[in-house]
Parts: sequence; structure tokens; C-alpha cells
Amino acid sequence: MSSTTLDPAGPWTFDQLGDLPDDGRRYEVVDGHLVVTPPPSQEHQLVANRLLRQLLAACPDEWEALSEFALPLGTDGRVPDLAVVRRHALPGEAPPHPLGPAEFGLVVEVTSRSTRKTDLFAKPGEYAEAGIALFWRVERHPELAVHPFRLGAEGYQPGAVVRGAGGTCPVPWGEVALDLDRIRSG
Repeated sequence: MSSTTLDPAGPWTFDQLGDLPDDGRRYEVVDGHLVVTPPPSQEHQLVANRLLRQLLAACPDEWEALSEFALPLGTDGRVPDLAVVRRHALPGEAPPHPLGPAEFGLVVEVTSRSTRKTDLFAKPGEYAEAGIALFWRVERHPELAVHPFRLGAEGYQPGAVVRGAGGTCPVPWGEVALDLDRIRSG
């Protein structure tokens, strides 16, 4: 299907996003509506990339940390800033099967002014409803902090906020020590 045949008013499905251009924008589908956000700021990208490096260094063989990896949520879908997924579910790995929310052990959102309400309210609710066990919200201002959440009977339950070096956050295989000072300084 060509993107020129898609009705911009919708309804949209997450599967249709593959027909859109790879133009640096983030495309998501929420309640059948296309949501387009501009590329994140350089500061946002630096924080996400440096946090990704720390997650990659800590991942055991059965998990993979990825940036901006599509998360299907029924016919809708989101693109978290970072995700930790089961390695065996990735394309090119055996046995191949569809990658859905059950393959996501952790999703991470780095807040920005333009996405703050979505990152605080909408996305955590959607991720919890999908059954994703762990969610981190990364605040950049007034200071860099990671707010970890673990899925419980009442939705996500907050854990201890990590600031600076030496704090730990839950990951699918246990806990990981984070060095936010290193993320700040490069």
C-alpha cells in the first residue's frame, strides 16, 4: 500500500505505519488516530543514547536494549524512547514469532516539554494495560532523574527515584545500577 492512498483522517492501524516515510518524525497510532511528533531535541537524544549504552552493557544474552522500537498495542501502537525486549523474538532470531507487548520487559520514556503529559499519563496507562512489567520515566529537568515503576494490581507502582551515580532500577533480569552523573557529563 502506498502512503498516498492512506486517509490522513483515519482510522489508522499500527500496521499502516510501515507505509510512511522514514523522515525522522515519530509516528504512533492512538485510538485509530495518527500521532506525529517531531524528532526529539539533541539533549533528549543524548540522554536516551547514554542510558541505552548503560542498559546494553548490563543486558544478559536473553534480552536486548533498543531505541525507538515499535510496540504494537492491538491495532494501535507506540514507539517508546527505549525498550528492553526478549532477544529470541527479534527478527532474524529463532524461533520467529510476532513481537508483541509480552516480549517487552521494560519501556522507557524520556520526557520533553512537547510530550510531557503523554509521557506522564497516557503512555504509562497504555503500557500497564498491555501488561508490560516495568516502566521508567526519565526526567531531564530540574535535574536528571529516573522514576522506575513496577506493574502491580493497581497499575504501575513507583520505586525509588534514581539521581546521580549508584542508584538501581528494576530490569527484567533483576536490577541495574545506573550512573546518571555519567549520562549528564557524557
